[in-house]
Amino acid sequence: MGDIRVVAAVIRRGNQVLLASRPMDKPPCGWEFPGGKIEKDETPQKALLRELREELALDARVGDTIYIFRKTGLSIEFIRTMIAPDAIPAPQENQSFQWYALDGSTPDGLLKNDWHFWQFLLNHRQ
Repeated sequence: MGDIRVVAAVIRRGNQVLLASRPMDKPPCGWEFPGGKIEKDETPQKALLRELREELALDARVGDTIYIFRKTGLSIEFIRTMIAPDAIPAPQENQSFQWYALDGSTPDGLLKNDWHFWQFLLNHRQ
């Protein structure tokens, strides 16, 4: 069994970033950048588009990879993602979403694997 490969959408509106809660039946619970596992024979970009449609009913445009987090058995590719300015996520798996400001603080309940990227974002604000 190989490494688990995951993609995560980095969706910004001004100084805010979209986070989603993990569904209660998919531990660990907490806040994360929306996305999911890359399926066999799927590119990271196609996986991200599929996950956003399945989880949040969002159509998106996928940009470049901003950051890759790696630890034993897992890699998460954080990808710049654009949605329409008036798009509203519609959670499909009993989860919530929230826009969080990049104001120097870390959201309560942010999952550990996403924390590394959050710190990167805080240090590379544009």
